[in-house]
Amino acid sequence: MSNTYIFQNEKLKNSFKNIISIKKEIGHTKNNVMHKLNQLKQLHSELIKDNNKHIFLFCLDSFYYQYKIFAMEFEHIKKLRSILNNRMYCDYYKLHNIIIKFCKEHIPEETINIQTFPVYKDLEPFQEYRIEDIVLLHDSILQLINTLYTETQSKGDAILHYNDNHKVGFSISNFLNTLTHENRLLQEQITLFINYISFFHISQQKQLKKLHIRIGDFYSEVDENINMNCTYSIDDISNDDSFDLISNDDSFDLINNDDDHDHDDTSGNVINTDNVINTDNVITATKIPVVIVSENDANNKSIITNDIGPLPAFKSLSDIAN
Repeated sequence: MSNTYIFQNEKLKNSFKNIISIKKEIGHTKNNVMHKLNQLKQLHSELIKDNNKHIFLFCLDSFYYQYKIFAMEFEHIKKLRSILNNRMYCDYYKLHNIIIKFCKEHIPEETINIQTFPVYKDLEPFQEYRIEDIVLLHDSILQLINTLYTETQSKGDAILHYNDNHKVGFSISNFLNTLTHENRLLQEQITLFINYISFFHISQQKQLKKLHIRIGDFYSEVDENINMNCTYSIDDISNDDSFDLISNDDSFDLINNDDDHDHDDTSGNVINTDNVINTDNVITATKIPVVIVSENDANNKSIITNDIGPLPAFKSLSDIAN
């Protein structure tokens, strides 16, 4: 085997090991979160049992609400984890079948070691597959690619020594050219399969790292909430906690359409507000051109639009995007 192929093969193996390590760490953190949430639920049950007065139940209802918020967020994280697991198995399973089909068409079938795995079901996107099956599936793909590479090496040696073995001379030159071409196509197909796997590795690492950070932050939040030992009162409310929802930027000027009659601008022209579009439910980051009717043209009902031409007519929201 060439040093380049060996390097690529080892690089893929190490990359996949890193992916599996992240998956295992996510699973470990998931179990810790489940343990923490079970602690909250059990504590709530014990508090209710020991404090069953109505006023106590009223106070403890906030505690249960907090637990439900954590539980709902955790369910979302678990679904995301499940769909990532499902997609990993999907990618490798379908690529495995493609490579098997290619091998059967281009190399002797007796040289192919075909393994069977649980069938992937497209209609079950949240089904989780065993991590052991994902590892075996990935290993089988690399073995099949290795079989293809061995075949290219064997064909290359045969082409190189064809004349020495058969003593037929230059008359089979086109035959040898065709064999060389076919062997190069096989090598290019191997490169394509390797690039497929490389893409899977890169995308899976990015997604799993994001999930690992997310579930780690969530665990820290739950753990901090459990270990926080304090009570709140009116003294804890700060006047600095206000949040300004309205920007003071001049670009967010709103049209005052409280009055139904016309208004005068500073130039003496009359601003006609009868046909101004209602902007109660529209938020815009640019000033809307004001439609102005001059006194001289009032009788002719001509409209000046501040030298920008007529306003466009939007038929739908998709038209605005354009």
